[in-house]
Amino acid sequence: MVVAWLLTAAHPAAAQLVSITTYHNDNSRRGLNDKETILTHANVNPAQFGKLFFRKTDGYSYAQPLYLAGVSIPGLGTHNVVYVATEHDTIYAFDADSNQGINREPLWQRTFIDPVHGITTVASQVDAACTDLVPEIGITGTPVIDAQTGTMYVVVRTKENGKFFQRLHALDVTTGAEKFGGPT
Repeated sequence: MVVAWLLTAAHPAAAQLVSITTYHNDNSRRGLNDKETILTHANVNPAQFGKLFFRKTDGYSYAQPLYLAGVSIPGLGTHNVVYVATEHDTIYAFDADSNQGINREPLWQRTFIDPVHGITTVASQVDAACTDLVPEIGITGTPVIDAQTGTMYVVVRTKENGKFFQRLHALDVTTGAEKFGGPT
């Protein structure tokens, strides 16, 4: 799958203003960024607004990508980060400003499946008789980030040796490592 970033030519300055830590920007789910001051009808046009680059992922993404500015990634420095969750049960942390140099690869990625040990995604049609999410069901809902604690909360669906599980994971936004002894 492909994830593309659509931003203005002045995106680094714009991107540092407001983090996106939940679905539709805030708990009211209005989808409004009321702190936006840079995007206008004058500069959102084909000459100044468009795809900067794209990133490949391992599955479909129905969850809204999330964004944090100024995240200190161990060994890689400080980055503006876009977090992307896929139906293949993977979370990616990508640099939001570039896909060049050290940013060619994800800053980190975390998978919740282990087929060798019988842990897979849920086969949507065979396991769940679902035709809306094809071919698999993994991370469908948008995660939530608690910026104060640097924790991302995400619900992951897996099939483990024939049994189905839905778990809440708390991940460190800088590394993707499990926090608080989870999951639950």
